[in-house]
Amino acid sequence: MQKCKTIGCSNEVSPSHNLDYCPKCCNPGNKAFSYSEQETTVDVKPVSESSGGDNEYWLLHIADPKRLDPYTVECEDIIEALEMTFQEGEAFKALFRKCKIRLGDGKPGDTELRCSEKVEHFGNRMLVMDRRKLDHSQCNHFTH
Repeated sequence: MQKCKTIGCSNEVSPSHNLDYCPKCCNPGNKAFSYSEQETTVDVKPVSESSGGDNEYWLLHIADPKRLDPYTVECEDIIEALEMTFQEGEAFKALFRKCKIRLGDGKPGDTELRCSEKVEHFGNRMLVMDRRKLDHSQCNHFTH
């Protein structure tokens, strides 16, 4: 049996449940998890698939939050809630994946170096776009 991935939790997780966290650490109200004593379901694809769709590596369980009850967050929800641009979202996703690799729960075949290269690429695009925006705001021409 594998251990729950929540920091500080040593409960075992049944392989038949296909979860990374024990029932105690899963927030019952969370959309991603539905737990009953007979059955546990996850509405995402297994980690072994890298389809570009919903996968477990996009989820992060917050077992001991500062102010809320324990919950599980999804990367895409953060991107949408913060109204990130495409470049910001891609850089954030790369950082999210890089950290998940370090936690042993990353995207199959991904590396920390590849994630850092993506952050650099999209960070450079943000710089170009922000500088262009600044140049346009300071320009007196009406042709653009």
